[in-house]
Amino acid sequence: MVLGRSDLIKKLWTKINGRRAWALNLMFGLTLFGESLARANCVYEIPVQGAITAATLDFIERGERQAEIKGCEALLLEINTPGGSLETTRRIVERILASPRPVLCLVAPAGGHAGSAGALILQACHVAGAVRATNLGAATPILGNGQVLSDDLRKKMVEDTRSFSAGLAKLRGRSVEFAEKIVTEAQSLDAEAALRAGGLDLVVASREEFLQRSQGRSVAMPNDQKLVLQDLSPLPVERLQKDLREKALSLFADPELAYLLFLAALGLLYFEITHPGATVPGVAGAVLLIISLVAFHKLDVGWGGVGLIGLGVGFLIAEAFIPSFGALGVGGIIAIGIGSVFLFDPASGGLQLSPWLSLGVPAVFGITLLAFGYFVFAPVRRRRGSLAEDDFTGMTVQINEVKSGGGIASRQGSVELRGEIWQVECDSILAIGDAVKVVGREGLKLKVTKV
Repeated sequence: MVLGRSDLIKKLWTKINGRRAWALNLMFGLTLFGESLARANCVYEIPVQGAITAATLDFIERGERQAEIKGCEALLLEINTPGGSLETTRRIVERILASPRPVLCLVAPAGGHAGSAGALILQACHVAGAVRATNLGAATPILGNGQVLSDDLRKKMVEDTRSFSAGLAKLRGRSVEFAEKIVTEAQSLDAEAALRAGGLDLVVASREEFLQRSQGRSVAMPNDQKLVLQDLSPLPVERLQKDLREKALSLFADPELAYLLFLAALGLLYFEITHPGATVPGVAGAVLLIISLVAFHKLDVGWGGVGLIGLGVGFLIAEAFIPSFGALGVGGIIAIGIGSVFLFDPASGGLQLSPWLSLGVPAVFGITLLAFGYFVFAPVRRRRGSLAEDDFTGMTVQINEVKSGGGIASRQGSVELRGEIWQVECDSILAIGDAVKVVGREGLKLKVTKV
């Protein structure tokens, strides 16, 4: 059979399309494989160290976002804390319970502990483990300032925390009795004893052993889903490092320091209101107020950064119009610097910002605005001052106050001139209401004579 030209063309086109489809499928497969390599499975480790504060919550949230970007299979919280804020603890627990990936918690290193709030966080984790020579417990709630609670208030707080801890233990299949005793009796046990009591899932010698022995465990995920853990020990472990933002938040979020900052802010603002024009107390009080609100969880860290930057820009603009001897300008630069640290989150996009850049840009920005304000408005101020000094001579005003002591008449008093109070000295006795004419000036005192 002889094929016509059209048949040959069709046959050739079919072969080309077949090879092209095969090539496209190969490229698509390689692309998927490349994406799987790019999103290589890993375990993302978040160290939970020191007191549990607003900085801890922010740090964990940033770790979760980074784990999602990197496509990690699980989160690993390395806990070593004496405890902290119960409100922050509840928020951390909420994030663990809603996490789309399993959260494994390990009390480490040897000699560390998960005290108070740390023990409650441990109960919320999908797998709870501890390195040997560690301890956990003592989760009875107390006031941060050390004051003694009244019986009714103490009973209310203890019972609320007890039910909170027991509910977490039921969800994770651990001992409810242990979860209750760490709250009601402030029970604290070493790792082996806690394992026997049902408060832990594993006691291990190292992190690698903890990840390996977690294999095969069925854990409850959101929406009543069950997940069987695979062997995580071969996967690379990436650790979230503390940056400038975390260090600054950890400093300001300390409960005692945050309380002192809040009181200082109120005191400084009150002083500014009762003594208008002091400027420095008002600037410092406004900055400290926003920082303390962030530390108290009343203001999100990001919005706190926006507020500080806006406040700083306002201070710099006001510096150009209000003679504050640099107080507004310096306060504005500091507010923009702290706000930049609070606002920028490298974990949200995987990008790192140099501390020199985050602090240097506000400094350059502030210095530029200050220089602009100085060069633009300083001549106007000088011109106003010179005009005021020249125009005073020959002006007629009335005496509104006479300085006299012990009923003795005086030649000194004060007048209101162009909205300002000036001290005057006359060559004759003055009385309130006398009309005087300015004939000269010596520093901040005007020489006058009666009309």
